[in-house]
Amino acid sequence: MNRLTLSSVVCLFVTSVVPLPQAIAQTASIGSEARKHGVPTRRPPTPQERVPTPTPVPTSPENIVVSVHQHRSADGITGRQPGGGLIKPETAPKSVSTVSRDFIQKQSPAQNPLQLVELLPGIVVGSADPFGLTGGTISLRGLDQSEMALTWEGAPAADIGIYTIDTSEFASNEDLEDMSVQQGSPNLDTPTINGSGGWLSFRDRDPAWRMGGLVTLGYGSFNYHREFARFDTGEIGHSGVRAYVSYANQRDDAWRGPGHDSIWNMDWKAIKEWGPDNTITFVGSYRHSIENTWPSMTMADWKAYGRGFTWDRRYVFGPEGENYWRLNRNPYDNMLLSAPSHFTLTERWHINFTPYFWHGEGNNSAGAFLNNINGNFLGNEALTHALSLPYAQAGGDDTENAMTLLAYRNVQYRGGFTAKTDYRIGAHHDLYLGWWFDYSNDHDYAVLSPVKYDGTPLDIFGATNNIKLSDGRLLAYANISTITTVNALFVGDHATFLGGKLTMDAGIKLAMINRNGTNELPGPQYKVVLNDFQPLPAVSARYQFSKQHQVFASVSTSFRSPSTPTLYDAYYDHGVSYQGIREPKDEYSISEEIGYRYNGPLLVASATYFHYNFTNRQIQSAVTGTNGGVTVDLNAGGQTSNGVSGEIGTLPIRHFRPYVSGQYLHATIDNNISGLPTAGKTAVRSPRLTGALGIDWDNGSLFWNYNIRYVSRQSSTLMNDEHMPAYYDMNATVGARLPSYGPVKSPTIQVNFINLTNNHYLSGIQTVTTNAMTTRGIAGTAPDYLVAPGLAVMATMKAAF
Repeated sequence: MNRLTLSSVVCLFVTSVVPLPQAIAQTASIGSEARKHGVPTRRPPTPQERVPTPTPVPTSPENIVVSVHQHRSADGITGRQPGGGLIKPETAPKSVSTVSRDFIQKQSPAQNPLQLVELLPGIVVGSADPFGLTGGTISLRGLDQSEMALTWEGAPAADIGIYTIDTSEFASNEDLEDMSVQQGSPNLDTPTINGSGGWLSFRDRDPAWRMGGLVTLGYGSFNYHREFARFDTGEIGHSGVRAYVSYANQRDDAWRGPGHDSIWNMDWKAIKEWGPDNTITFVGSYRHSIENTWPSMTMADWKAYGRGFTWDRRYVFGPEGENYWRLNRNPYDNMLLSAPSHFTLTERWHINFTPYFWHGEGNNSAGAFLNNINGNFLGNEALTHALSLPYAQAGGDDTENAMTLLAYRNVQYRGGFTAKTDYRIGAHHDLYLGWWFDYSNDHDYAVLSPVKYDGTPLDIFGATNNIKLSDGRLLAYANISTITTVNALFVGDHATFLGGKLTMDAGIKLAMINRNGTNELPGPQYKVVLNDFQPLPAVSARYQFSKQHQVFASVSTSFRSPSTPTLYDAYYDHGVSYQGIREPKDEYSISEEIGYRYNGPLLVASATYFHYNFTNRQIQSAVTGTNGGVTVDLNAGGQTSNGVSGEIGTLPIRHFRPYVSGQYLHATIDNNISGLPTAGKTAVRSPRLTGALGIDWDNGSLFWNYNIRYVSRQSSTLMNDEHMPAYYDMNATVGARLPSYGPVKSPTIQVNFINLTNNHYLSGIQTVTTNAMTTRGIAGTAPDYLVAPGLAVMATMKAAF
């Protein structure tokens, strides 16, 4: 949507809102309002998808009233989801937590999906800014993001080489339907080779059945502004086809120090439905972003400078100019496409097929001050010929110096499909068989490009005008290309007994991975080959012993294939600074869970005990000074984890919907590592206690919510000689829905408060080390941390049409 059209809609929104009287509560039946106001309705659920539906209960002597009406809203908020949208009835035979639209749409549209799940049990999210753009960390039961499967609309959405999660690559929050976290392990049909720590899945809303749309405008702290517009076609004729397309644009200043973020994206989704349960979906997202980064901060830096430890605002020529903010950026473009489809061949025979494609290109950049003659290497080859450096200035020894942009670039193409068929045999067994195929071409290289005299890089992406040697070779600190091919076959049986009360699942996945790569830098290494095979059996069961009560148990195996940087020699300094592992080992885990759920007319609750055994635990850590552009894996040997997690939420009680979650975790290292006495130490990023409280109040016209979370201290070294302190964080929302006026439906104003008390704290461990202090003659290395964002206030106006 162009700016003129968007401005017209804004004017219509404003003129319709200002003169209106105080809003009144409005309720409507679920069926009529879902289509009238663009709340997507879905196909009837399959038997496997059906969950108990809460029913109203009469007013008790204590005057507890459970509301069953759906709110009339512009953004799909129903006012009915338990816990304010932070919990829902689940039926999987594993621990699962889900965040729904009732919570998502009341948060700031700028927040990323990881921040939206931070209140769920076992999840610890470290944010670096209030807008969720500039990186962050996430751990689940003490396991980091490189150990989590991540899917979006059934397609894998993490980097296949290093498993990182780019928090800015997903659909706009306005388009998100729900986000689910499976804390223990992924399913057999989950497309992942790094799911030993669980599974995060994201799903967009479906297009509305009637033509309409949504417009939102946001303004707030740090010159934040955001515009969003979505158009739903409704059902096109009587074809069974409906679609939407949306556009969002956001810009903000760095919340501390110099810099700014700019991002725009387009999302789209189309669905074709026909016959008895046949669906073809095509969904996509394209995003362009240029984001801030933050300097690596040690504990000593935090104590000395606090939030004042930032990039330099002004450029000076010389080595100190490497800290100029314009040289330390994170530009990235990416596109994700997925086409999940479901076909019913007969009453007993079904097929699911999901092809996908992902392309990403960008970098993490830093400044690099070079001399044209002295101290230059290509791989392990010392360079003796003078470099031709644009914008160079004369040095004091007949040489020239120049500032350059060092871009840690990644260009990746990834495509594949997941195919699954299931057949009902008799009255008790659903047999399924499937194949996941994935092919990726991943090029990672660290290259240099010119910087002008004022410190501005010629190309922030670092893709053009790269500095070369006199013989035409590219001057690079890394230059690796990896083709990864995955074939995974899975088979299993979903059995039901006792009239559906007892369900049992058993199956196995056979995962085969081939990495075939080249190291283009001079040195002893050129060809890299990794062939990996893992059999992954799993069994689980669930027993629904009454309408409200169920128990479940599961035993699963998962793995994490070695990341690509682990395989290659790296040259971050003169000569080889990191030697690739020639025969790396997979991280392998066995996880057990046993749990209980209650799905009643007033409460929804669950509690789970879990136990993990790891071998070759892989811990991902960023290389200091690369702005997160280079990561390495630390092999932490064996690990044992035990814990208990739980969550509880209510349906509306006099418009209140509270939610509480918590986890106790005991995770220990099983053996000594790198000559250090680490056996029995607490695992890194594994807080002993985490907890969250959320309160939502919504009467249909006025609403507010509040949440607070607590994370106990976390070890940042394998030796436990340095810790990140415990912290708490508060957020809140207040808002009002106004009556519809003409074509403007349910105009809404909401204000979000991020870090309500402006608490100063460290939010995440970015770089893990073996030891911070010298131990047994092994020198200590300080870990790096993320600084939590300060108080931010963001106002959002939204209206449907």
